[in-house]
Amino acid sequence: MPAPAQPSNEQLPNEPPPTVYRPCAAGALGRVGVAVASFVLVCSVLRMVAVPAGGSAIGGKLETWQAHAREYDTVFLGSSHVLRAFVPAEFDRVSGEFGRPTRSFNFGLQAVHLLEQRHLLGAILDAHPRLARVFFEYQWLTPQIDPENAFNARTLYWHDPATTLLAAERALHWGRELGDGLTYAADPARQHSIFDVAMRLVPGGACMAEEHLAHGLTERLMIGRGKDVLKGLLGRAHGESERSLANNGYVSLEEDAALLAARGEARNAYSARRERFLANQEAYARDVDTLDAAQQSFGDGEWVNAELVRVDDFELVAQIAREVRARGVEFVLVILPSQSANRPFEERLSEELGALVLRYNLPERYPQLYDPAKRFDSGHLSHEGALYFSSILARDYAGQSTVGDDAGESPGESKPIGEVTQ
Repeated sequence: MPAPAQPSNEQLPNEPPPTVYRPCAAGALGRVGVAVASFVLVCSVLRMVAVPAGGSAIGGKLETWQAHAREYDTVFLGSSHVLRAFVPAEFDRVSGEFGRPTRSFNFGLQAVHLLEQRHLLGAILDAHPRLARVFFEYQWLTPQIDPENAFNARTLYWHDPATTLLAAERALHWGRELGDGLTYAADPARQHSIFDVAMRLVPGGACMAEEHLAHGLTERLMIGRGKDVLKGLLGRAHGESERSLANNGYVSLEEDAALLAARGEARNAYSARRERFLANQEAYARDVDTLDAAQQSFGDGEWVNAELVRVDDFELVAQIAREVRARGVEFVLVILPSQSANRPFEERLSEELGALVLRYNLPERYPQLYDPAKRFDSGHLSHEGALYFSSILARDYAGQSTVGDDAGESPGESKPIGEVTQ
């Protein structure tokens, strides 16, 4: 029997050469491009479907505004100091008495960041481009994100591309301006991390800018937005929407305390704040005296993370004012009756902003706003105080606007009337 033929390593004459796979760069890039485009498309669709981000309080207020914006001509945007101080019904009543009928909305939100205010202002004007005026609460800027709030829904939602780049730019700017004075407040939970130790070698402004960029990327990728998308698909609104509409956005601290008490929490965070304020009247009086006498004073440490560096950013506030006026909307800057002041900076705002500036952090001029009877706690007005503040705000705005109109002056040049200063 013949031996089996041994396989030959030589190629037969008519056998085609073996195919060697050589990747095509253009094809690979094309497939990557299709994948990226598909991902962007999916994110865009999810973003359109999702209910407003930022949590129930912010989402609810945005939903209310988007549905009813055309019913208003005036909005007051700011922090919890605005939420607890501006009573739209009272403001509208007094404005009408001065021949300037208004329909106003309180867009106050707890612990709002200055850059977050700017982001919200864009959403407010997009929903109602023909708004007549915006009252904007003045706040200092904290270039750093509070470590306690890093990467939560409330901090992520306002990091759209434009705001993220602006936040990073301002952090780098203040890093150059302040140098070592712009200290980076480390997260206590990460202070022993090798990454945190390495970040301490980086200038503070650069660290803060990097954090904003990381938040912006997280927001663009829709990370953590599953619940918002699901609510949008189910057609469900945020739980705070109806409450935001009840009093045109205003909610008193007394109302919140009573609501918790009705749920069985007789002693709650609000009642504890009230009790602490009543028990420390002497300290409150000293703080008010200091505010009245000092050129610079900071008495609001109870309401913010005092470790974060705060700056009075004139350029940022002026940019916000220009953006509002460019859309044909009047911009009014309001300094609320807080415990803090920077008199030289406030005077610069009045002289150079080119918009009406109303200052209420003046205990000697506005003693009733600092009367304990009109305060719920050291930083917030009671309902009685809010009614009083809303009435004098309407009176002062009507008076200042009348002077500017009659004299042919720009709002920033109007003369003081009554208790108003610029």
